[in-house]
Amino acid sequence: MAFEKGKSGNPNGRPKKVNPLDKPTNRDLKERELIMLLRKIKPHVAKAITSAAEIMQNKEASHQNQLKAATILLDNYRRLTLDVYDSEDAEEVEGTEIQQHNAPIFSLKVVNENT
Repeated sequence: MAFEKGKSGNPNGRPKKVNPLDKPTNRDLKERELIMLLRKIKPHVAKAITSAAEIMQNKEASHQNQLKAATILLDNYRRLTLDVYDSEDAEEVEGTEIQQHNAPIFSLKVVNENT
């Protein structure tokens, strides 16, 4: 290709510099991975939950199987909740409060009614 006067040799312009701050954080990567996993599992979740709920409520099923089904439901719910609210820190400690109470507290108290 020959040089033509008035035309740029690089029509796309200068390549953008990669800013190291633009790289995804560990939290971003975890969230993307969780979303991809949830999208793959989503078509089967309703059927699995329904099956576990049916076993749990089946009067003819043994108490052991009913308890296993209930445990499966509760354990998966707990894991998904922890994954969604997982922090960048090390392991979550059980019983850790998820929501922070950073809001200011406002209280109105009557000190002396007679004055």
